[in-house]
Amino acid sequence: MSTGKSAASWTMKKIVRPQSLALRMADQIRELIVNGEIELGTLISENDIASKLQVSRTPVREALQKLETERLVQIIPQRGTYVFQFNEQEMQQTCKMREILESGALGIALARDREGLIAALEKQLKLGNKALNGDPDSFRAADAGFHMALIEFSQNQELIYAYHNIINRIRALLNRLARTTEELSGSQKDHEDFVAMLREGQDADAEQHLRWHVGGLLRMFQQKY
Repeated sequence: MSTGKSAASWTMKKIVRPQSLALRMADQIRELIVNGEIELGTLISENDIASKLQVSRTPVREALQKLETERLVQIIPQRGTYVFQFNEQEMQQTCKMREILESGALGIALARDREGLIAALEKQLKLGNKALNGDPDSFRAADAGFHMALIEFSQNQELIYAYHNIINRIRALLNRLARTTEELSGSQKDHEDFVAMLREGQDADAEQHLRWHVGGLLRMFQQKY
């Protein structure tokens, strides 16, 4: 008769799987698109990427397929893979979706832990002020962190998932449209005013201010294009 221990009593170390090559490549290509190093509408060649990185085309294809699910690229049969582009209607729809998600996250987060939310946003404000003294890319990262803190503090996984599906397209456009020091400083001022309203209990005003703030991307798009 076996005297071995049952599986429930075994002590095992958790196996940490390394990130796949396709996911690492998707991360790299995503950042190149978001940061503006790959222009909108650009044709991305699987062969060129595979040759440059000395890998087969399979992980490259898988990486681009993942980015297509995020709508950062469009794969057109017999033609190739192209970085996304926006028209005004798509911009309006995406900005409205972002407005709905961020204002919804605000309501959930305030009901869940008002003081904790304000503390988390104040922490992001400090990072934003510090980043304004550095290069524009540092502030853009801090700006994204402020909004992500609001979204994640809701702890609503469906909302967070929906936000992740649009935010990289939003970031890609912000990085191309908001370039001047005045524009970046204005964004930080909006964040400060928003948090000040929350501290004062002016929740309705804060929500309206947030909606106006995230609509700034559409206003910039309309002015510049």
